[in-house]
Amino acid sequence: MKILYVSALSSERLIDSIHTKTGSNPGFAVQKFSRLLVRGLKENNVHVTTLSSPPITSRYTSKRWIDLADESECGIEYKYVPYLNIPILKNLCVFLYTFFYVLFWGITNRKDKVIICDVLTVALSLGALLASILNRVKCIGVVTDIFGLMVGAVTLKARIAAKINQCYVTLFDRYILLTEQMNEKVNPKKKPFIVMEGLCDSSLLAEVPTTVNKRIPRTVLYAGGLHERYGLKMLTDAFLKANIENAILLYYGSGPYVDTYKELCKRYSNLKYGGVAPNHVVLAEEYKATLLVNPRFTAEEFVQYSFPSKNMEFMASGTPLLTTKLPGMPIEYYPYVFLFEAETVDSYSMTLKKVLEHTDEELNAFGIKARNFVLSNKNNIIQAKRIIDFINL
Repeated sequence: MKILYVSALSSERLIDSIHTKTGSNPGFAVQKFSRLLVRGLKENNVHVTTLSSPPITSRYTSKRWIDLADESECGIEYKYVPYLNIPILKNLCVFLYTFFYVLFWGITNRKDKVIICDVLTVALSLGALLASILNRVKCIGVVTDIFGLMVGAVTLKARIAAKINQCYVTLFDRYILLTEQMNEKVNPKKKPFIVMEGLCDSSLLAEVPTTVNKRIPRTVLYAGGLHERYGLKMLTDAFLKANIENAILLYYGSGPYVDTYKELCKRYSNLKYGGVAPNHVVLAEEYKATLLVNPRFTAEEFVQYSFPSKNMEFMASGTPLLTTKLPGMPIEYYPYVFLFEAETVDSYSMTLKKVLEHTDEELNAFGIKARNFVLSNKNNIIQAKRIIDFINL
């Protein structure tokens, strides 16, 4: 079997370069998801070619013509789509190049070839999908979010992308979804689908976290988008109200809540902000933390169509996770996480105090239990094997 993986996946070298030059987040979570999936497919002896539109904008370079050389890193071959670094023209270039590349890629040995597209990369996916219809190669859509329901999708560009996405997302042959609820939105024709909440790095199986390198004072950590809609303001208020001795609250990430939180950090010594950092830096901090928190509210519509990748990453770290009862999180996860019972400042505050009453040894044991669960059942090799079996049905 030969798989063409179509997405924004880029080498770690390139992603780190973009972050270093711009200070912005070039899609760390999206990059990690795709990279783990491709590695998992390769570990299952599948021949994978990646076709990518790297997240390079005018903030990174003043060059108008972007034509990166193909590169190889950690066993993954990266082929980059060339384009004009000008709005609209960029998308047109990406669409046309992808269309013709996929068209010719799939002309021979069609039965042995499969295309997997990240449906959120609009120009790439549309080009690949239309070409697959012409050369009759099976095309599978990976749906990690629903366009139009994503936080931050309020710009004109985002609204246009959402409209285009809605037009083509129902045309894929099969679907890989993060939650069961997504199926109603993207798959009205009831085509075959598989639910894969996420995946974690199988290489972590070789590591054994301990309490030796934990931060002092105790650290409650969140890493991701800093939006009030994600419950960050409520978590901050709850942490301050709990007034837990010898503990700090540490945030990593970017978003509209950053400025407010940075002002609070000036007033309260137990609030800290780590900025925007590459995934390997955040991972190191997750290992050192006492408790990882995802306070995302469950009432908003977009929540049922997502399984936060950070939850999988948090659990795999071996540091305990405290989260809400997200609709997209199956109940099989419940024994392995601490849960907020209600989404109020008082409830968040009481739960934080209750969880942090546990000793370091008790918290470590709970975190290791969660880690063993996700690494044994949800690692990228196992999840990729499920996808291969799904393709072969």
